[in-house]
Amino acid sequence: MSTKELFAILQEKLNRARLDPNLTATVFFNITEPDPARWHGRIDGGGAELLDGEPPAPDITITASSATVLGLFQKTVNPMMAFMTGKIKLKGDPAKVAVLKGLLFQK
Repeated sequence: MSTKELFAILQEKLNRARLDPNLTATVFFNITEPDPARWHGRIDGGGAELLDGEPPAPDITITASSATVLGLFQKTVNPMMAFMTGKIKLKGDPAKVAVLKGLLFQK
């Protein structure tokens, strides 16, 4: 699966999700080799969308290899271990990270 295919699946999940209308966040996904991508997600007013490119001021930045991101989605990579070993780098609001982790990586 490519990162482009993954983000299409994530957009479908976001379209079906029931989001807290009070939740607002902008998340930047900086995906590195071997299949690099730069995407950002905006959540606001109970809706969400994924867009190509880097946002001007993200609340959260997630940096990881494409292999790590795909492994997280496929549940072959443990998120906590990946974070603790430096395979995932997070910058931003920890509370929003926790909400988004549950939203994006649950079946």
